[in-house]
Amino acid sequence: MVFSTSRKGGRGVCPGTFVILGMLCALPGAVVASIGTAVVVPAADAVVLSRDDTAMATAASAALPAPGLSPDRLAQALRALVEQSRASGSPRPLGLAAGLLDRLPASQWTAEVYLMRATIHQRLHRFDLAEADLDQVLELAPGNRQAWLTRYSIALVRGDLDSARRACERLQDGRAGLVADSCRQELASFGEEPEQAYEQLTQALVRGDNLNTTERDYALVTQAEMATRLQLPEAGDLWQRSLLRDPADLYRRARYADWLLAQERAQEVLLVTQGFEAVDTLAVLRAIAMTRLQHPQQPRLVGELEERFAEARWRGEFLHEWEYARFLLDVKNDAQAALAAAQANWETQRAPVDRLLLRRAAMLAGQPSGIDESGQAGRSTL
Repeated sequence: MVFSTSRKGGRGVCPGTFVILGMLCALPGAVVASIGTAVVVPAADAVVLSRDDTAMATAASAALPAPGLSPDRLAQALRALVEQSRASGSPRPLGLAAGLLDRLPASQWTAEVYLMRATIHQRLHRFDLAEADLDQVLELAPGNRQAWLTRYSIALVRGDLDSARRACERLQDGRAGLVADSCRQELASFGEEPEQAYEQLTQALVRGDNLNTTERDYALVTQAEMATRLQLPEAGDLWQRSLLRDPADLYRRARYADWLLAQERAQEVLLVTQGFEAVDTLAVLRAIAMTRLQHPQQPRLVGELEERFAEARWRGEFLHEWEYARFLLDVKNDAQAALAAAQANWETQRAPVDRLLLRRAAMLAGQPSGIDESGQAGRSTL
């Protein structure tokens, strides 16, 4: 089994799940020096997967199983398309994957098929549907750690700390390791002693230096997330080290680029996002950096993003509201429209980055955020 170290529940770049299928579509990367730090950029624009419909259809055809479909072959085809979505940051392969599910009666579905559909729902922010499929997985295979970690990730994204704790407890059942340490200390970091939780995870990483590398990757991303939230100076180094371990991981790349933006290091953001304009999240972060630098290529990229967002709405495709809100707020300087998008995002995603975005949009729009600051409205919130 392989852990994906991405964390968000479907935001342009892939969410955090414990992935049975492994990591596909590794994008080659190169290390270059910039302003006293090493950043990772792609070797060439060609390594970024195309968003073109023809390319998507070709990839889908290659993933289609031959006649005589079995649950295992269906799961294999679904995995290939989900991984293409993870690698490209596009939701379109997920629509193709959803279409494949009709080829096999639900009465023949296995735990893995339900798990793949849960992953599709998760990436599209259909969290209630994902939870229902995870119930099916756990009914068929109660000890499925993939399902428990996916449930943990969804609960964390939704700000439901109570459900996240229950899932984390199941991940710890009879299994020591960095994934169990990560969820335990990540949850503790939302309590009264977040710095102590961070130190505990750091020590666990030192003790687990020779453990499974994929578990270590998961823990390193968790550590970087905690350091960012606690505003620790080493957060940037942690994101950079994590990205160097897997330059293909779009989530790590985006989180590092966003951290650089927060440090007013826009020039470095251009290096980190170079060649990744086809990925919505990275394209938006690149556009923000270009706007701050008054870059001559900014109007071109902004125009492309405007067309992309308009096309997605016209087609009725899934639109990542977080990216759209950031674009409206930090590129178009339209706080009112950004607030509407941030509020739509808050309906499904309530992680710290979502809270920060909503607060900032509301402040700039001169409106209340509508966030329940008590954190006790029905369920625990981040």
